[in-house]
Amino acid sequence: MKKLVTLAKDPLIKVSSRITSFLEPEYIYLPIDEEIRQNIDYKKVKKGDLLYSWQGKKQYSPVSGKIVGFLQNSQGLFLKIQNDYREEDSYNGVKEFTTMSIRTNFQSQIKNFPDFDWSKFKNQKTLILNGIEDEPYAATRTFLNKLKSQEILEMLDLLRETFQMNEVLLYLKENDRESIEAFSKYLGTYPKISIQILPDYYPIGHEVILKSYLHLPEDSVLLRPEEVYELYLNTIRDRKRDTILLTITGNAIENPQVFEVKIGTSLKEILKEHIHFKTAEYNFYINGLMHRETADVKEVILTPEIRVLYFMNPLHYKTKPCVHCGKCNEICPLKCNPYLSVNKKQKEASSKCIHCGLCTFICPSYIDIEKFL
Repeated sequence: MKKLVTLAKDPLIKVSSRITSFLEPEYIYLPIDEEIRQNIDYKKVKKGDLLYSWQGKKQYSPVSGKIVGFLQNSQGLFLKIQNDYREEDSYNGVKEFTTMSIRTNFQSQIKNFPDFDWSKFKNQKTLILNGIEDEPYAATRTFLNKLKSQEILEMLDLLRETFQMNEVLLYLKENDRESIEAFSKYLGTYPKISIQILPDYYPIGHEVILKSYLHLPEDSVLLRPEEVYELYLNTIRDRKRDTILLTITGNAIENPQVFEVKIGTSLKEILKEHIHFKTAEYNFYINGLMHRETADVKEVILTPEIRVLYFMNPLHYKTKPCVHCGKCNEICPLKCNPYLSVNKKQKEASSKCIHCGLCTFICPSYIDIEKFL
């Protein structure tokens, strides 16, 4: 693997140290398809009610309210639920909640929770938590690590014990002091869990890069903090996740911050109430500045797959012809030969490309190289 890079960051873009709660949206929008639409009842629902299965996953209501219709936009088709703000909950509670009951409950719950592939843990020796926040200015994973460190550690130790694994390794970046301190506070309780500190390189947090950089053995399992916490909620607390953490940041807004929001919230509701723009003109990106996925701001529905949103001042530059400098090849961590793809002037499929965006980032001619990959 080629040498990874440290990204220079704008010191003026700083995320608030407090989470902003946005838990009372007027409407919730959940993804469906046409077949599901034809079988939906216009009825009242409670928070936690199972509504349907979509793309192999069970879809639960994040709020109590009433199904009132559907929304079709560029993102797809959505079920529309009007929030009644009562938070009526179908959850019955866990009768016992001691250390012994947690472990006993987990052993039974694991058999009754088919939504997760438990087979990945069998015959594996090392469990790895990839707690790295790679995206510039994002703080979503850091806040989750900080707020739910006890729950994450408890779940990791349960998995290790249940599947008879040797150890658990927590990988964090050296500049993520808040995550390091949050986990370190409880490590004395878990002698089989240890923290491993990595340099602030990009894109070291990508699973393919992390495995290659660390030469991880085949008998290891990698999980993200959000996966571990959701497992904790489902198997230990017997609850369904109804909120997500989301970073909204960038140099085009005055108040970058992390939000806790209901799954299925419309982004435009949050922007209207909480975000102050410095300018009417900006570039909008989803989940990363490097690969620059974009969408219509007014149509974005917040799902668990969305972790960070960027509002950036426009960069006024003009794409120029390739100068054959070879920088894109030099910087590519997986040697995908982006230079060849650009100069063939056609898309060149590469099974190795992870769409980290470094080739586009480094290009002196401002060519959007990634689109050729």
